[in-house]
Amino acid sequence: MYSIMFRRDSRAARLRVFLASDPSNEELALALADELAVDGQPLDAISVLQAHPAAQTPSFKHLSAQLALSAGDYTLALQWLDDLRLSAGRAPAIDHDRAFALLCLGRLDAARQEIDAAVEAHGPLPALLLLRARLSMLEGSPEQAVDALKALEREQPLDAQAAGVLALALFDQGNDAEAAARATQALDLQAFQHEALLVLSAQALSQRLPEEAIAGYQRALQTHPGSGRALSGLGQAQMMLGDLVAGEATLQLATRAMPEHIGTWHALAWSQLLQGRRDDARSSFEQAYAIDRTFGDTHAGLALVHALKGETAQAEDALKRAKRLSPESMTARYVQEVLLGGQGRASSAEQSLMELLQTTGIEAGIPMPVFADALASLLSGRPTSRQ
Repeated sequence: MYSIMFRRDSRAARLRVFLASDPSNEELALALADELAVDGQPLDAISVLQAHPAAQTPSFKHLSAQLALSAGDYTLALQWLDDLRLSAGRAPAIDHDRAFALLCLGRLDAARQEIDAAVEAHGPLPALLLLRARLSMLEGSPEQAVDALKALEREQPLDAQAAGVLALALFDQGNDAEAAARATQALDLQAFQHEALLVLSAQALSQRLPEEAIAGYQRALQTHPGSGRALSGLGQAQMMLGDLVAGEATLQLATRAMPEHIGTWHALAWSQLLQGRRDDARSSFEQAYAIDRTFGDTHAGLALVHALKGETAQAEDALKRAKRLSPESMTARYVQEVLLGGQGRASSAEQSLMELLQTTGIEAGIPMPVFADALASLLSGRPTSRQ
């Protein structure tokens, strides 16, 4: 791997030298941008293109937009694609990328309209059908994505992107075995296929293999540094290794990349809570609450913060809401233990607390020794011993 990266660096350095001596050479600029993009440096690639005299030509601007998509700057990508639409009119590639940018920005209604218009203008191209599958997943219907992609596969072999999206849809549907097989298929076609890396990394995380998960998520972020799903998974894997500080920092990035994802706010709150920062944890749980007030574990998280701060009345009120919305909430059970401890009945709850520690540490994203130590510290009011 080192020798490959060294050759890439050397090639990029040589291309820079050649371009410096012939700054108007379009082929050299495109070759350097491509080399930087392959090496996971899309922003540097954009800089090369935008510094070139041909920066405003359709081909350079479109490539810059595609690199911005890869870098996670969807607003900039959409701006360039809108400029292209005005100057070049409708074209399949421009329409596709514009719809993709809208998807990534969470503007699902606008994305649906764009996809429908593109299909009407250009026909049911595989790339547009793939976008429809992505839209179905974002709308919470992975089964529709699976059906659409398998229908497409009956017409022609899936490319790397379609195989990767199918893998992720199968994973979201709960079909782990086929998801892993499809992810492997996608990676055989394209070594850094994003959705395939997300699938295999998430499976490693669920199998309590944080080192493997971190390696996979880092590969995914190399070509898509703004991927909220990869950042969220990476942060949870770092927590699982007991590195709460790194986990929190990564999860902060994840919440900026996908601010509507409740699970990431919960993970961030736990990372803060386990470091003894109750007010910060409450703020994170409140962010989750603002997204969806009917999620039981959010109320349980807020109840836990209140309980740990000795705010018994508020804790009991939030706990009632949590148990009504989510009767099996593990966090709600933690709250009960804290409240029992505050009432001087901790000894009677000791066995129940041990059962919680033995069964739910991994679910909170923390390996058992770290989780048990951190939770015990929270219950006793001591600072956590592992940061």
